[in-house]
Amino acid sequence: TETKKRVVITGSNSGIGLDAATKLAASGDWVVVLACRTRAKAEAAKANILSATNADGANIECVECDLSSLDSVRAFVREVRKTGGVDALCLNAGVEYSGDPVVHRTRDGFEETFGVNHLGHFLLANLLLEDLEKSSEAHPRIVVTASEVHDPASPGGSVGSGAHIGDLRGLERDGAAFEMADGEAFDADKAYKDSKLANMLFMYELERRLQARNSKITVNAFGPGLITRTGLFRNQNPLFVKVFDFATNEIFHVAETVSGGGNCLVFMLTDPSLEGSGGVYWNNDLSPGAPPSLVAAGHKFAQTNSSVESNDAVEAQKLWKLSESLVGLA
Repeated sequence: TETKKRVVITGSNSGIGLDAATKLAASGDWVVVLACRTRAKAEAAKANILSATNADGANIECVECDLSSLDSVRAFVREVRKTGGVDALCLNAGVEYSGDPVVHRTRDGFEETFGVNHLGHFLLANLLLEDLEKSSEAHPRIVVTASEVHDPASPGGSVGSGAHIGDLRGLERDGAAFEMADGEAFDADKAYKDSKLANMLFMYELERRLQARNSKITVNAFGPGLITRTGLFRNQNPLFVKVFDFATNEIFHVAETVSGGGNCLVFMLTDPSLEGSGGVYWNNDLSPGAPPSLVAAGHKFAQTNSSVESNDAVEAQKLWKLSESLVGLA
């Protein structure tokens, strides 16, 4: 029998990460490493997958990867190396504190939204590059879960303050003690959008670096659509979630299902049309009248242009350098 491909998925205990992990484990083609904040969360996700499918438990590994701790990320990489190679990586975990005026801090002192969603993933991806290079896959894939909210011109990104990290004054001036990347006053909702913009800048800069050294690894990003009822909203006011859920699902009909979002992640990871191509952004967008496909009716998942700022190569390079020094890679 051919060796199964091994994929690491962060944030695989809820939402689209769990949905994609479930589908990949059930396919029989993959060994799925559930990289979760705690081992217990990963074990619960594994039990969930085994009860929902006929997946083989031997193809699901549970490893702690707390992205709010750089030490935990390093320990995760050591642990994963002990038991095999890595053929694909999904940077999917995310935290959001919209509406919360308090700045939450990671173990290393970073503002948590940007620290987990960008910096923790930045370290993880950089550490696993050598493992991905050794994969027997022709083109090992890195997939970044971004969001249309990275773009102030998109419907989701135009509500409230738009993403903007500009000259990265906050990171430059305050180092690990930053509140906002651009150095402005803390705004939890904008911090989330900024973290998704950072995901995009990271994706493009990593792709340029991989190309420059003729790497076989590809990296792409996608927006799964506006998905409610997932763990992403765990830190938000329950009334807000209820109203938001009702409005998106019943009134605006813009919500994507968790299954549709999971399908987008599986597509980015496995679809032959993306083989060998990197540096692209796909988004699950509203497309009135579209029949159900991978995604919900009225939606279309397609390659899309990302925001103007996300394509700023000078800014991306600056973010890379500052990120390297913040996570101790410089």
